[in-house]
Amino acid sequence: MRKILKASAGTGKTYRLSLEYVNALLNGESFAEIVVMTFTRKATAEIRERIFEHLEDLVRRGEESPVWRNLQAIRADSGIRAPLNRPFLERIYGAMLENKDRLHIHTIDSFINHIFKQAIAPYLGIYRYTVIEEEKNKETAAEVFKKMLDDPGDFALMEKFLAGNPERDIDHYLGLINEILKNRWKFLLIQRRPRPSLPCSGLASALDETIRLAREVAAARECPWNEFLCKEFQGLLPQYVEDLPARDSQAKEEFILKNRNAFLSRPFWNGNKLRGKEWEAVKAELLGRYEEFQRELAACIYNREMIPYEEEIFRFSNRIFALYDRIKLKTKEFSHTDISNYTYLYLTDENLGLLKDGEASAYLFELLGAEVKTLFIDEFQDTSILQWKILQPLLERKVRVIAVGDEKQSIYGWRGGEKELFASLDRILGGRSERLKICYRSEQEITGFVNRFCRRLAAAGWDYEDVEHLPAKTGGYVEILLGGTALKTATNTKTFQKLSPQEQQAIMEFNRLVVENLPREIAKKLKELPVDYSDTVILARTGADLAGIAAELEKEGLPYLLESRESLVDHPAVKPLYFLLSYLDSGDYLALLKFLRSDLVGISRRELKRFLTGKAAVEEFLADAGPQREVEEKPGASREAAGIKSLNLGRLLPVLTEIKGLQGLGWDQLTTALIERFGLIPLYRENSGALKNIYQFFKVMRSFPCLQEFLAYLEENRESEELKQVGVKEEKAVKLMTIHKAKGLSFGTVIFYWKPSARSGRDGGHMEFFVTFDRDFSTVEDYLLTHSRYRQLFDLLGLGYAAEEKRRELMEEINNVYVALTRPEKNLFLYVEGPRRLTPATPGANWGDNENYGFYAPALLAGAQAGSLCDLISGKKLGDLWPEKAAPQEKGMDYPELQSYFAPAAVPVAEVERINRNKEFGTDLNRQKKKSDGLAAHIYLEQIKKNTGAEREYGRRLALARFGNVLGPERVAAVTARVEELLSARPELFASTPHRRVFTEYEIRDGGKIYRVDRMIVDDEKKEILILDFKTGETKEESQLEEYRRVVQAKTGGKYQVKTEFIEL
Repeated sequence: MRKILKASAGTGKTYRLSLEYVNALLNGESFAEIVVMTFTRKATAEIRERIFEHLEDLVRRGEESPVWRNLQAIRADSGIRAPLNRPFLERIYGAMLENKDRLHIHTIDSFINHIFKQAIAPYLGIYRYTVIEEEKNKETAAEVFKKMLDDPGDFALMEKFLAGNPERDIDHYLGLINEILKNRWKFLLIQRRPRPSLPCSGLASALDETIRLAREVAAARECPWNEFLCKEFQGLLPQYVEDLPARDSQAKEEFILKNRNAFLSRPFWNGNKLRGKEWEAVKAELLGRYEEFQRELAACIYNREMIPYEEEIFRFSNRIFALYDRIKLKTKEFSHTDISNYTYLYLTDENLGLLKDGEASAYLFELLGAEVKTLFIDEFQDTSILQWKILQPLLERKVRVIAVGDEKQSIYGWRGGEKELFASLDRILGGRSERLKICYRSEQEITGFVNRFCRRLAAAGWDYEDVEHLPAKTGGYVEILLGGTALKTATNTKTFQKLSPQEQQAIMEFNRLVVENLPREIAKKLKELPVDYSDTVILARTGADLAGIAAELEKEGLPYLLESRESLVDHPAVKPLYFLLSYLDSGDYLALLKFLRSDLVGISRRELKRFLTGKAAVEEFLADAGPQREVEEKPGASREAAGIKSLNLGRLLPVLTEIKGLQGLGWDQLTTALIERFGLIPLYRENSGALKNIYQFFKVMRSFPCLQEFLAYLEENRESEELKQVGVKEEKAVKLMTIHKAKGLSFGTVIFYWKPSARSGRDGGHMEFFVTFDRDFSTVEDYLLTHSRYRQLFDLLGLGYAAEEKRRELMEEINNVYVALTRPEKNLFLYVEGPRRLTPATPGANWGDNENYGFYAPALLAGAQAGSLCDLISGKKLGDLWPEKAAPQEKGMDYPELQSYFAPAAVPVAEVERINRNKEFGTDLNRQKKKSDGLAAHIYLEQIKKNTGAEREYGRRLALARFGNVLGPERVAAVTARVEELLSARPELFASTPHRRVFTEYEIRDGGKIYRVDRMIVDDEKKEILILDFKTGETKEESQLEEYRRVVQAKTGGKYQVKTEFIEL
């Protein structure tokens, strides 16, 4: 049986998939032969937890379990009516608990990685390797560029390839390499073939014939030829007709190609000269002739440029792949994209024996640990074509398949997700589809709004079917506000002055009602909402939009969390410093160029070209670390000075001199010199976020004894939590997220800031790779490797690639809106940034003529149940606001009496880390997990100041958030349960009164040492201090606790009696 479950947002797909898994077990399938694939580690942990919860409940409660009741429809669908066999299920449950390692519940990336690790890596001579984030792969692309930069032949090839791009820049070189690497899967799938030329009978003759006909028309109209031509061609066309020999077709073709943009942009005659019905037939004939000429021109460019360009791409890409593979096999660092590419590349290699007659071989199943008889795939709409091609051989056998997905939530097309594959999956697999129609997440008012909104989009060609809300969810609240300056009508124009007084008054009143600054309005609204901030999220399409909203929240003093997952090293204010330090350490010329292109220096593209062509002279100038005046006194200095002078660097020569000076500085002087010499503080004076990250960078930098160790640390830990960018981090705060990061999550209250006109796109010229598949996605039907500058020819050449890509991008943009609208459980606030002017005189849906956002207008009106877009500028409210009890905000405590005793320690970070490392006990898995148990317990206890229910809840959530993926939710729950037993058993240790003050994870400095105390309770009334050290099974270090007592006793000058105690968790 093969089943495709089409699950709209909030319809319980994870629950349903876990039920299907349990049903498979009840039907006698071995858990070792069932494979579950998800797309995130979070989803993997969730479905694993659900499966064990279901089994435990069935074993404990039998047929009284709600799980059993929910299984009945699935079992009936399979034709099974048998009662529950509890002893049989209990044996399965016990076996699964004892053999968790035999459960095959993976992310699809980890599943493919398993094949790579077991079969392909050893075949390539790789027995140990590191899996890296995709972002880090940009470093490998930069390494490829450096190798090409150092090789004259490679660099000449790249220069030739980019010669037609007037905006050459380092980013274009790197962008090209990254684009080729990103599209490698397409290179793997296509069968390269010679591309035939298009017939081109005569470009010049086609234009000559059009001109002849146009002259006849002009004569018939008795219109002088020059006046018949449009303005753009009045100087151009006479050159063609009068200056070029009539029989020199080659010269004419070169002229046409040189002026192609003019000929392709519009016809050469003045359209006003052919007005009137009597000239319609003549005009149609003239346009027909001109379109024939344009098609000839497009065919000529296709033959002369597009075909050779594609051939150059293939040659160039082969060189890039060779260099890239050499680096990868040397470093043994692979991203999941690399692993998928190499797995597909070698999957069919006969020497490996992974496939037999196109099917998975017995050997492949042996490597997987068991034969796969049932395959469950979650979030199938995000499956890439390459991942599908790798999985297909597993499905050629009689494997039972259940796939769950929602094409409406396909928002990862930019990384290869293919929603059309899921839409066609029932036909491809020969299975049947089933829709899940009940939304368990949202209240009635939200479900109704989404249904009405999406139903109108479905009328415009976007697939949607209504969902039902749970009968118990009869509340909910939706508020819509349309705003933004684009909605307003300018009143200082002649057009406005011509309007009647009544019309002017209506427009001015309308302008007055428009809320111009929606981010500011969001902040004001949030300040007055009676909701729990920790269960509230603000969604936007881009990080830039979120940053703007964050600035407004900060003005209102509202707590928010805008967490960047990006590395500190990649912050725009820090990256230039990293490049400069990399150059100072290794002399890496590419790093120097990146520094010079940054905002700190900002060299132009023209200046960049000088640095590229004058590489030898620049490196020679920088080779001596002494001041410039000394260089000129040394032998050979005049030759060096002449070399650098010939580059005409002007303002940049002092910059290079400053860089020379940095090479001679001591490590302890380098930080100050970087700040002073490159104006960091003035440059980022108005950007507190940038200054925070610069400070953090220098703070880490100063904790190392030398540049080499610092850069090595950055290289090894670039993606670690310790090197994440610094942002506003308040845990009991409103979360700010992009839609992509919010996918799969739900929140009590959602505020969605939406710009209907905002469409993602790429600026500048770039390589493009179009591929079309057959309807089963089994083979590539056609492909085109080209450059974006040739897009204007596609319609003339009959190529539908650009139109299809535009359609797909639009559908994905609608999907993003759908994902955002389906995140809320109780309250939805929709703030719509108007894309263009509205006027009271046209109160209806007057965006309709715009193909990018016009179709949103009727959907928005339907969802809001409004008659006019103008009605929405004052806001529309549906339902009743669902108030939530806000999380209690702890007041900060003042400790003036103890400030002198317990001032925070100003100790180097490296020293703190060294001391903390001394507490570690080994690195084997069991000890690591025990250590993580302890850290989770410490995280929880760190939140306990007064032992309130809110503090406990927050502690549980924080421990799960930090360690859920490491330990699993069950183990974290066990740890927090032990902590809560302690809180209940020893409440006197966790109570806070006006006379008892609590310090958690407090650092105390004593000379050159630093101590971190788990918990310290200060009783001002009794003049007592109690130091607690929490242990989770580790060895008790009595001497360490005594040292804490001694230091604190000395710090307080004997004014307090200091006691200590170990607390077992």
